[in-house]
Formats: sequence, C-alpha cells, structure tokens
Amino acid sequence: FNIHSDYDSAMSAIIFHNRRQAECSLEAAADLSCHVTLLTAPGAARYGGPSFYWAMVRAARDRYPQAEATALLDCGHDSALAQMALQIGWRHLVLMGRDSVRTKIRQIAQAYGGEVLARPPKAFDPGPDVLEIVDLCRSVLGSS
Repeated sequence: FNIHSDYDSAMSAIIFHNRRQAECSLEAAADLSCHVTLLTAPGAARYGGPSFYWAMVRAARDRYPQAEATALLDCGHDSALAQMALQIGWRHLVLMGRDSVRTKIRQIAQAYGGEVLARPPKAFDPGPDVLEIVDLCRSVLGSS
C-alpha cells in the first residue's frame, strides 16, 4: 500500500487522538473490508511521544486484527523523534521541514521497510473529545 496515493484521492485517512478512536477506525475498516490510514494529530509525536501512540495502534490492531490499516505518525519538524519512532516500530512517518533532513530519515526508514512523507494525507479529524466514532468512520471510509 502506497500512502502517497492518499494525497489526492478520496479520503481514507482518519486522525486519532486516543485509543478508542483508533479502535473505531479499525472497526469501520473491518466492517467495510477497506483500508484505513490511522494518522496521529499534527505534531502528535512531540506532545504524546511515539511510544504512547504506538501503544494505541497496537491495542487497536489487537482488537481488530482483520482490519487492513497503515499507521502514520506525524513528527512535525522533529527528526530525532522520527528516528526514535522507527526504532520502536513505526514504519510510516510524516516529517516536515528541510528536504536534506527528511532524505536522511527516509534512508533510515527504508532500512526498516518504511517511508517518510513531507506532509500528511487528507484526513478526517473527529476532534479529541468524541470517542464513539464508528459511524462517522464508516461514512468517511464508505465514501472513498
């Protein structure tokens, strides 16, 4: 699955702010037998840490192992966090900022079988306060 295709295609990415939203996104994808990209909020790696969000993704995947999903961590401009994220298991990252820095991180990511994007794909953002978003996710994914 090439996440670059999400830049200009119908929306298949959903921003998650908590574990329940990640679970709802995977539940909807499993129900519809479609792919979903789980995307952290802009700069989430900086305030939550890669391990915190990776634990949410793993918990959601454990609950919905049949769901086809790509997890994408938004590292903002922080290349050190991007490197840390790769070491703990993230394989798809957003790293903004200088191309030369992103190129170096991209080389590291490729060694792990991962990729680094310069910007996040279009994504549905339910906001941090709504927990039960299965129906919203079904609607978003069903229209893609």
